[in-house]
Amino acid sequence: MATSSRQNRPFLYVIDEEFVPPDRGDEQEGPESAVPAGDPDEAVRLLHHYRQLMARILGYEEELPEPASEEALVAVEEELGVALPADLRALYGVADGDGDLVNPLFDRQDWLPLAEIGDLDDEWLDIAQEWRFEPWRRTVFDARPPHAVRRSPLRAGWIRFAFDTGGNWLAVDMDPGPNGRPGQVIKVGVDYVEGPVYVADSVTTFLRRLVEALERGDYRRRDKSLWIDTDLPDLAGRHGWYSGGPPSCARAGQAGPRVQEVRVTDVEDCAFLAAMPEVCSLALSSRGSPDLTPLGGHPVEYLELDVESADLTAPARNRELCSLSVTCARPVELAPLRTVPHLWALDIAAAPVADIATVSELTGLRYLEVTRDQWRELSELGDLPQLALVGVHPHRPERDRPSRTTWVTTYDEPPSPTA
Repeated sequence: MATSSRQNRPFLYVIDEEFVPPDRGDEQEGPESAVPAGDPDEAVRLLHHYRQLMARILGYEEELPEPASEEALVAVEEELGVALPADLRALYGVADGDGDLVNPLFDRQDWLPLAEIGDLDDEWLDIAQEWRFEPWRRTVFDARPPHAVRRSPLRAGWIRFAFDTGGNWLAVDMDPGPNGRPGQVIKVGVDYVEGPVYVADSVTTFLRRLVEALERGDYRRRDKSLWIDTDLPDLAGRHGWYSGGPPSCARAGQAGPRVQEVRVTDVEDCAFLAAMPEVCSLALSSRGSPDLTPLGGHPVEYLELDVESADLTAPARNRELCSLSVTCARPVELAPLRTVPHLWALDIAAAPVADIATVSELTGLRYLEVTRDQWRELSELGDLPQLALVGVHPHRPERDRPSRTTWVTTYDEPPSPTA
């Protein structure tokens, strides 16, 4: 009974433990302007004014720790391999973090001492990238404003300096995207695996907004604590997304140029994508065979199709396509995928394939999801791509939303055709 149960479970074979999904942030250009927006003198003035305002509101002043020494600053920068922006560096010349303040200086986020900046536990990211969570189905989205922050979950140039105690940090971005500036403030962490959030162009601006909020009276007093209502962005609106039936372009507010994630059902015509030019994660479901021609003009990186029949000619014209999952009733031809330069993940377990030998020609493929019969057929062909992971289902899986599989993960080669 145990053997039979084991044979009927989907197995994920991790062949290369060192492989990680490509980081789109690595492919982006650096900033057009390398001049930071922060001002160290103004940042220090704002910090003192901010503390005066808080003391006036609270009726007492909390004491800051001693300043960090120049030697400590230099040592941290050498350890990180990145220089701190001048405004944050100047603040450490006032205090080495905010110690045990009841009201952390950075809007309920603890300002870290230098000793903790270079010694952070990133288990949250290791967990998020575990193969059982299927990172090949996940896209890192662009922040707002567009192209200011690189599309990565975490980078060496993101220096985290404040912590919310829940697995998220404020960071100064010393490795910005083409439209960003060094020293801009972003949010990263466990709640931002799908993409960081742009907060402000500098620590100076961040402090200025906190000061302005206190001066406007935009705060709430809770016993000894102060909750400041700033206009800083957070999780809401991190990236636009749409879910439901195909939207009518005439209905204002349901679609727009910053919609990056789309999940639609009952698709007959993909023309609605004209209202969503920046979509990069797309799931289409249809009882028929919709015309996929509009997909060729979109920067879709993850495409999930659940249709009666699928013609991959149009999707294959999209040079950004990285990961494809196909569920269909009629045989699909993979031949168009030969020309897709960045395709590294392919899920065909829920699709009959007319030309399965084409898989051997997809040289960039690193992840493949198939049925046991499909894997047996491919194994007999030989000359497969240098696969890092292979997911094998005992039989064709039923695809439901969300299309996630409870894998039995094993760090080994997939079984031979006779297994």
